[in-house]
Amino acid sequence: MKNAFIAFVVLVGFVFCAIPAQAQTSRIYFTGYLGLNTFTDSDLSESTSGQSGDLELNNAFSLAGAMGLRLTPQWRLEGEISYRKADLDRIEVAAGSFEFGGDVNTWLYMLNIYYDVDFEWKNFKPFLTAGLGFASHEAQLDRVAGLLPEATDDSIGFAWQLGGGLKYRVNPDLAISSNYRYIGTSDIEVDSYDVEYTTHEFRVGMEYDLPMDWFKF
Repeated sequence: MKNAFIAFVVLVGFVFCAIPAQAQTSRIYFTGYLGLNTFTDSDLSESTSGQSGDLELNNAFSLAGAMGLRLTPQWRLEGEISYRKADLDRIEVAAGSFEFGGDVNTWLYMLNIYYDVDFEWKNFKPFLTAGLGFASHEAQLDRVAGLLPEATDDSIGFAWQLGGGLKYRVNPDLAISSNYRYIGTSDIEVDSYDVEYTTHEFRVGMEYDLPMDWFKF
């Protein structure tokens, strides 16, 4: 799965280099993203057993859609909805390391701001991004015999992201981008569990400008 994503990113890179760049013309655009999420070990605690430790989650793909508004040629806003599902892998507590089944389904609802740097190198234009919003988690944690109970619950909390990337404009109405961002949310509360949630997201996107005269600069 990870190798397929890397191959797709390389293919996008060849497309970037093969087509001459052009400037965007519209203030309104739509974007779709495909991402790969990697997770650092998360802090986990369970109140009934008094256990705490580190939780490992497997890598997960993400899908996102966004509507954007260009405020100026450099500044833009995006309203984004994205989804990812991460399977649990292992948990490490004082008693040892154990397989830990279950998963975490996460929807993010974000308002992101972007700054397109007024600089181009070999048709690449860099950008920076930050965003705020909220996360909706649906988590299922399997039982670890004699140690941790089973739990299933929904949790809603604050979310934020910070990152940057490169964009390539294929024609006046179409652009391709690749970017990295770091995502964090409030801790996930699953019955008696409290779980930290952070992820590194690497993604590619396709941006389509609405080719309408009254939306143009």
